Parts: sequence; C-alpha cells; structure tokens
Amino acid sequence: MSSSTFCELDLILVRHGTTQWNRERRYVGHADPGLLPDAEGELGALGQRLRGMCFAKVYSSDLRRCTETLRLAAPQLAAEAALDERLRELDFGAWDGETYESLKDMQLYRSWLDNPRCVTPPGGESLEHFEDRLNGFLNDLVKDVLQGEESDTAVIPAVLAVTHGGVIRQLAARTVPGLDFWSIQLPPAGMAGLRLRYEDGHITGSWLSSIIST
Repeated sequence: MSSSTFCELDLILVRHGTTQWNRERRYVGHADPGLLPDAEGELGALGQRLRGMCFAKVYSSDLRRCTETLRLAAPQLAAEAALDERLRELDFGAWDGETYESLKDMQLYRSWLDNPRCVTPPGGESLEHFEDRLNGFLNDLVKDVLQGEESDTAVIPAVLAVTHGGVIRQLAARTVPGLDFWSIQLPPAGMAGLRLRYEDGHITGSWLSSIIST
C-alpha cells in the first residue's frame, strides 16, 4: 500500500458470552473456563444479528469462551474462523481467578490499579506487551483482508472478531480519538464495531455506535 492511498474496513467486535467467573466477578485472562450451561439463550439475539451479516474474514480468540460463543451463535461462521492468540484477554498471571475483594489488601495489586503501565501482575503480562500484540493484529488486518489494495470505494469490507472485553476496550482506545480504555463498557455477548482507516502507515478509527448492542 503506497503512502498516497488509504484503506478502510469495518472491524465488528463480539465479546464472548458469560462464564461462571464473569458472574462471580473474577479476573479471567488466559484461564480457559467455558460458557455457562444456558449460554444458547444468552447468545440468541447475537446469532440473529450475525446471520444477516457478511464478512471478508472471521477471527476468534483461541480461548474456549470465545470459540464456544462463535459456535453457538453462528455455527456457519465458526468453521471459517481463524483462531488468533493475539486476541486473548490480558494475562493476569497469578491473579487469574481472583476477585477485587481477595486482592484489595495487596500493595502490588493496588499499585497495578493505580498505574498498570508500570506494574505487571506476577507471572502475567505487561500492558506494553498486550498493546504490542493487538497493534500487530491491527497491522496484519490490512494485509490479510485488503491485500494492499485501495478501499476508497462504496463497499467497505467487514471483518468479525470474537474476543474479550479488555481487548475491545484497548482496540477502541488505540484507534478512536477521545476514547480511553474505560470509555467502552460492552456486556457479555455484546457486539460493537470500529471503522478503521489505514493511511500513510497510521491507523485511525471511528466508533460504529449503531451496532453497539445486540
């Protein structure tokens, strides 16, 4: 893609359905719990929305709560999904499975809450690494989907990614001016979208508010 051209695509983001750990308000990062037994009921509205959409590419975090969400909500898309570890939630390390109540008296945890860029959960992932792997995913999208061709046409390709709440927040904060990590609150089984523009080596985005809820 030359510096004189730009490409656009719509990144449709789905947060996985509810797990028991979500219900118990536990940190769930690279741990791999499945969805609740009644997941199909929760995912019904999401499935209806996805059945009416066409995607140039489908991606999913490789963790079970995401692959189960895609299989139950849109089995027609699950077979073509590319599983990508970069779409995993932040790795909370030793804090995976813990709650705010169980950690609140730990000084390292409180320091992480105050300044997550300077503190890493024990055995977990730094915020810098989390950002880098998601930046890598965004940069590869233009090659995987648009293959270096201009997309300033009437048809903007759409890409689906089934992933995690923290990933969706970070992708929005990374691309949309004026948004920070806590600006986006998407419930389990919720759907949102980013219109991404790749130009001169830079990626910017806008929030597609018309599809935020299912």
